[in-house]
Amino acid sequence: MATLTVEIDKERGLPVLQALLTRMGLEFEIEDDTDDWGDLPEAAIEGIKAGLADVEAGRTHSHEYVMAEMNKKIAEFRKKNGK
Repeated sequence: MATLTVEIDKERGLPVLQALLTRMGLEFEIEDDTDDWGDLPEAAIEGIKAGLADVEAGRTHSHEYVMAEMNKKIAEFRKKNGK
C-alpha cells in the first residue's frame, strides 16, 4: 500500500478527484486540514481561537474607537509629563 498526499482546491477539485478515484476503483480517505495550525505553539493557537470567539460574540472595538482612546491616553501622558 502507498500513501498519496494531494493538496487541491476543495470546492472545485475535490469532487473531480473523488469521481476519478471512485471510477478507478481505488479506496481513498479525505482529511480536512482546516485545523492545521502548522508550527504555532499551543498558547498562540489558544489565543487566536479566543480572539475568533470574541469576534463571533461581538466583543470587539472599531479601529477608530481604539485610535481615539490611544490618542486620549497619549495626550494625558504628555500633559502629565510636560511634553
